[in-house]
Amino acid sequence: MICRNCGSEIPDTAKFCPKCGAKVEIAKAYEVTPKKGSSLKWIWIVLLVLLIVAIGVGGTYFYLSRKKAQAPTEIAKETPQPPAVTPSEEVKEHIKHGLAYVSNAKNARSKEIFEENLENAIREFSLAIEKNPNYAEAYSNRAVAYMLQKKFNKAEEDLLKAKQLNPDSPTIRYNLVCLYSLTGKLDLALDELDAALEKGFNDYDALRKDPDLNNLRKHPEFRKILEKHKVFIMK
Repeated sequence: MICRNCGSEIPDTAKFCPKCGAKVEIAKAYEVTPKKGSSLKWIWIVLLVLLIVAIGVGGTYFYLSRKKAQAPTEIAKETPQPPAVTPSEEVKEHIKHGLAYVSNAKNARSKEIFEENLENAIREFSLAIEKNPNYAEAYSNRAVAYMLQKKFNKAEEDLLKAKQLNPDSPTIRYNLVCLYSLTGKLDLALDELDAALEKGFNDYDALRKDPDLNNLRKHPEFRKILEKHKVFIMK
């Protein structure tokens, strides 16, 4: 310690300077006490930041959880599965009678008998649909009767319904080929021909002779699609 009066070095415990006799003044230590208001302010700032972070994390978790929960429902809506259908015996009888009427109509020798048989066929197919609305073959067969009546709009409506119910049926796809060929929608006819062969259609005699396909056979893509599926028919 240094004496403030003479500048001599003196012991730390001395109360008077041994050289000049001056009283030694000991400096008081002062504690720095932080202001209470400043500490509280920082505490509130930290708590506010933590609250904002917690709200953000919680909101993000809720949004992702809800989106994940909704995802399976959205996928299910985009890819509906056709219901499995087993026709009852009564429905089978209506289909059987309807097909018999269609056959009679094709062999009818007068327009009146032709129309009468087609109306009876449509009635039988409609009864089958009424008893089993998810039976694709009933719609497809009724469409054939409508095509014979040249009611192509009704035929298309029935065939598209049948296709929706049973998209893997080669017969339904072939009936669409016939419809689109008759109505001049050859691009659609070619698409359905490709699908019919892909799904197993193998009535090659129909591809060769069916008059409903006369328009389609003239299209250069007709034979290309047949060759794609390794189907070769003679003219």
